[in-house]
Amino acid sequence: MTDDNNPKLYDLSRRRVLAGLGAVGIASAGAGVGTSAFFSDQEDFEGNELTAGTLDVLVDWEEHYYDGSAGRDLVELVPESEIDILDDNQYILPAVENPDARAVAVRFLGDGTFQENKDAFWDATSIEALPDGNDDGIQDEFDDSQVCNGEAGLTDVGNAPPDPVPANFSEGLYSPNRTSNEVTAPGDPLINLGDVKPGDFGEVTFSFHLCDNPGYVWMNGELVDWSEGNPMYTEPELSDPDEDGSETPTVDDIELLDEMQVRMWYDPDCDNQVERRGEVDIMLAIDTSGSITGQEQTNLENGIAAFVDALPTDGSAQVGAVSFGGDSVTGVSGLVDPGSFSLGSLSYGGNTPLPAGLDIADQVLDTQGRPDALPVVVVISDGGPNYDGDTSETYTASVGGSSYTAPRSDPGFSADDNTAGYDSGTTNSAVDAAEQDETAAVADLIKAGPDGSRIAVLNIGDDPNADLGDGTDLSVYLEDEIASAGFYNEIPLSNFVGVADDIAAEAVVEEEVFFNGSLRAALTALSDNEGRGVPLDGDRATTFDELADPEDDPNRDPFTGEGVTHCVGFQWWLPVNHANQIQGDMVGFDIGFYAEQSRHNTGVGMIPEDGNTTGTGNNTGV
Repeated sequence: MTDDNNPKLYDLSRRRVLAGLGAVGIASAGAGVGTSAFFSDQEDFEGNELTAGTLDVLVDWEEHYYDGSAGRDLVELVPESEIDILDDNQYILPAVENPDARAVAVRFLGDGTFQENKDAFWDATSIEALPDGNDDGIQDEFDDSQVCNGEAGLTDVGNAPPDPVPANFSEGLYSPNRTSNEVTAPGDPLINLGDVKPGDFGEVTFSFHLCDNPGYVWMNGELVDWSEGNPMYTEPELSDPDEDGSETPTVDDIELLDEMQVRMWYDPDCDNQVERRGEVDIMLAIDTSGSITGQEQTNLENGIAAFVDALPTDGSAQVGAVSFGGDSVTGVSGLVDPGSFSLGSLSYGGNTPLPAGLDIADQVLDTQGRPDALPVVVVISDGGPNYDGDTSETYTASVGGSSYTAPRSDPGFSADDNTAGYDSGTTNSAVDAAEQDETAAVADLIKAGPDGSRIAVLNIGDDPNADLGDGTDLSVYLEDEIASAGFYNEIPLSNFVGVADDIAAEAVVEEEVFFNGSLRAALTALSDNEGRGVPLDGDRATTFDELADPEDDPNRDPFTGEGVTHCVGFQWWLPVNHANQIQGDMVGFDIGFYAEQSRHNTGVGMIPEDGNTTGTGNNTGV
């Protein structure tokens, strides 16, 4: 710091001081006398400040809703007998969790490509957005550089407005940049539907922006209101076998929470749509161990045939298969067009060498797959890994004319890289923790990196929640440790054929879906982690599992700051069913985002100061 009252000559520039020193030195030496003058030099660093950094989350959104009215001239409902992904003009929302219901499906009627027809339908069903200067329900375009300086007109949400609300109040859901039309009035919740019917579907893509600093982000929410309706029960509702008609209903009796399906995903192009990849290569890894017997074998093979038949035959998809069981991996088919695939005769019996089945299936994708295709391993199994522990034993299979060996020699594909075979297997029939860990490590390597394969798991066990022998739930293990986030399903073998087309539709989705399930399960996940919710990952190339991995997992990354746009989609649909049990049901819920700075932080969040992590008050009802 400088001091203007100091009598020393601190106003000399550095150049003047140095010049003066030279002159005095020569003069003094020539005179042969000393000097009492002080040599001095001052370097000034002026205008120092300490300013706290900022972390502000701004949001925007666009919402869509189809109830059979808006956009109806662009689509037609697909009869149940015709729901088939072979028709590339179909848009299917599956009903996997409720085998009594059928999928929601429409067929686009336009003359354009699938994507052109889909885009036109999405524009027709857009009901509100922010920013939306012309109130047409479609979000205005803006640049990231306009976000944090206010030019884009984005908003903070979640703060309660004054009461009464001033005429010029502009924060949150009262923002004047929000759509104002017959659907949306200032302050309305974002999802505000009062007459939802089976077959309806809708979607909101939220965009969030961190102003200034990068940070870790959670998507959160909670159930805040529910009702069986007024009157409490209608006559058709009481007559429905799925309605218990309790005189004092609890939240567990609200069937709408279980019937409504929800999908959440990262939407990097922010177009409100879950994209189907242009090309997809799929390898089936089929469990043929001794636990699958009798009619189960027929159901399994029929389900696989239906799955393959449901894949596109326009050249965009290839499919192959290996089987694993009886302490071996057997090649079924290399990657071929679905119409050329043959399952042949499968041999059943023995144990479950799941890590070898995964490894060889992925190797086929690496060598026979197309460079721009999405690689997918579909595991179909009724149990956990169980294999022999001879560390010199390897598994070899011929697939599509090429020979493959597991474990591959790359580091990490077995517990000990110094041995030839797998290290954690046992000679008994029990599944133990070491086998689970070794198999999970193989799955993680297969999923890792931008070129990693997606792993979709179909749990076909008679008891999908069976104890693996050490207290581990089979469904938890397969979903959390083996499957890619959002790509796990439990399917009774007796129903495999009925839902095979839905599973095929999920397998070819390009963008990362991190949640598929009921609205009840979605709100449970969104209220987890002390209310912070689902931890999101700023780098989708890593193997972080939003629903299973800890918040401070090293594979979880923060999101970029400086106003960069990050989009997350929230889609809901009500499968077509008799559905009388949901008549009059109402649920109200909140959805929001919570952020913390990434500096000095590993991703383990704190409880938000105001106790309110959510902010876009929503409610929906029937």
